[in-house]
Amino acid sequence: MKIETVLSPSLFSQIENLEDKIVVVIDILRATSTITTILANGASAVIPVREESIAEDYKAKGYLVGGERGGETIEGFDFGNSPFQYKPEIVQDKEIVLTTTNGTKCIEMSASAYQVVIGSFLNLSAVIKHLKNEQRDVVLFCAGWKDKVNLEDSLFAGAIAHIFMSATLDDSSLLCIDAYNAAKGNLFKALQNSNHFQRLASKGVTKDIEYCCEVDLINTIGILKEGKIILAA
Repeated sequence: MKIETVLSPSLFSQIENLEDKIVVVIDILRATSTITTILANGASAVIPVREESIAEDYKAKGYLVGGERGGETIEGFDFGNSPFQYKPEIVQDKEIVLTTTNGTKCIEMSASAYQVVIGSFLNLSAVIKHLKNEQRDVVLFCAGWKDKVNLEDSLFAGAIAHIFMSATLDDSSLLCIDAYNAAKGNLFKALQNSNHFQRLASKGVTKDIEYCCEVDLINTIGILKEGKIILAA
């Protein structure tokens, strides 16, 4: 088993034999945390789209649509990118469309992989269990921020990689493990000086950050199937 960590979308093209690997897409603040929550709250699927215009087309067809650019809710959409907006009574049994600055782009980039898994601290143990069961090479794909490395996604990559120390780990994974080991006692505190924490906190969504740092609140995982993210069996 081989574990590779991609710290930025700009490095993703270097991954070889993608069709044989599981890609765990990581956008802790907030896309993959929000997707995990939407599915846990009863939605039948999340449809990730890269372009705002495609999301608008879905909205015109009557879908509930969430989206953000630069951390701000897209005008006219039903939701932004806050997990708290997708309440069970709203999303139950519905297909929710979502477009975000970083995360949904990375999901689309990963689509040709053997499998795409949505990763968050919220369902960390469920993701680890799934990867152990699959026993395939894994790519931990950090969405970052506009192609730049960010701390929160790197910490999650480390949280996964440190479980698989007997696997073949690349240097990026080893770096992430060291960062996670230093931060795991208090993830929220460890992120407070990070750039994305500061960006989101300035928009008044510190509650979102606290929630996204919670570990194992959810015991299910989402996987990409035919363009839709659904709960894994």
